[in-house]
Amino acid sequence: MPPEEVQEAEAATAQVAPDAAPAEKAPEAGAETAEGETKEVTKPEEKKAPEKKYEWVDVVKKKKRTKRTDLAIATSGTSGLSEAEVQRQMDAETAMQAEMREIIETNERRNDLESYIFNMRDKIAEGNDYGEFISSADRDKFNSELTKAEDWLYDTYEGTKTQFVEKLDELKQTGESVAWRKREHGMRNDWIAAVTGTIANYRGAAENPGDKYGHIAAEKLAKIVEQCMDLEKWLNDMKAKQENTPKFDRPVLICADMEKKNQELAKMADDILKEPKPAPPKEDKKGDAAPADDAKGAAEATEGKDSDAAKGPQNMDVD
Repeated sequence: MPPEEVQEAEAATAQVAPDAAPAEKAPEAGAETAEGETKEVTKPEEKKAPEKKYEWVDVVKKKKRTKRTDLAIATSGTSGLSEAEVQRQMDAETAMQAEMREIIETNERRNDLESYIFNMRDKIAEGNDYGEFISSADRDKFNSELTKAEDWLYDTYEGTKTQFVEKLDELKQTGESVAWRKREHGMRNDWIAAVTGTIANYRGAAENPGDKYGHIAAEKLAKIVEQCMDLEKWLNDMKAKQENTPKFDRPVLICADMEKKNQELAKMADDILKEPKPAPPKEDKKGDAAPADDAKGAAEATEGKDSDAAKGPQNMDVD
């Protein structure tokens, strides 16, 4: 391009954008410069990504430990009662509950005393439940004690639970004796029948052993019969004495004594009757067995008997 044309082009560019700097256009490869020289344009080299290097690392798992600590939190600037006031009211409520429980229990003990007075006064009257089991003198004395306790009860409305309990125990020292004689009288005939049945059962087994008890020695069976006779004699003697004893006196034939003697006879007889039967002798299959074999068989039979005895007698139910 001639130099004149180049100058006109630069002047036109300066008028369009006077403030902007002229943009330089990158010469293309093989393009001619203003001086007519040709410059070679080299492309920038592409950067290669660095190679990744791998390394083996041992991973150690660590246990996490958690520690908990109680924190004291004090609230402030909030509505409601303070902690001290809440605790004070809780203590007051606990005290009120204990007081109410004491009042309820005191009223219950008071009612127990009042009920006992009314019930015993009615039961010891002649013709009632306990009328035969208390003498006339003791009835009058006991009625006097009941009346005094009743007067004290109504005069001591503010009495304590301990006072009501102690007063009830004083009255029971007399009343329980009367009630015990009544209970003994009601159970006595049942225990007499039970002891009589036990005597009959064991005496029948000892006097008629049969095949079931035939292996027991005669002197042992005779011991059972003897014990049955002794218990029967004691029972008959005590029955005769009891029939001559007034109901308001202490009984001579007591149910607890009959129960004890009944158990003693049953234990003694069971120990004898549970003796196991001896093992039956083994049959000799060979008729011409040698004497040594016979001795061996006898020894085995004796050994078997000892082993059965070591197992202990079986329980026996006498009908």
